[in-house]
Amino acid sequence: IVSSLSNATIEIWDVTSGKKIKEFKGHSNQVIRSQFSPDGKFIVSCSFDKTVRIWNVRSGREVMNFEKHSDWVENVKYFPDGQYIISCSWDKTLRVWDVETGQEVQILEGHPTGVTGVDISLTNQLIVSSSVDGTIQLWR
Repeated sequence: IVSSLSNATIEIWDVTSGKKIKEFKGHSNQVIRSQFSPDGKFIVSCSFDKTVRIWNVRSGREVMNFEKHSDWVENVKYFPDGQYIISCSWDKTLRVWDVETGQEVQILEGHPTGVTGVDISLTNQLIVSSSVDGTIQLWR
């Protein structure tokens, strides 16, 4: 299990023993969300510090840092194929990143308020996002 903490850290826990296995530090503010990559080798995290970061699970080191959002990043998810991540922010945008190159490949704009939730279909073809104003948008 991976957990996101208000003290700007991320922790991995052993489910069987209940013991903390590893701790990741690098964010400068509260970590809001974290998720394992589909292959379990990496963790992606987002924070009030307006960044998205990718961590190597084995080494514990940060391997990528994405700093394009202008407000805190509320949620981040891996695409099911593991090739991309998508982040959503209170800056009203969603951003798609290539995890191999670190390049931003798409910006999705259309919510009138901060974007709070995002999910991706298993086929990688559809993205759904939610916003503070209660609206939901579907992206193809």
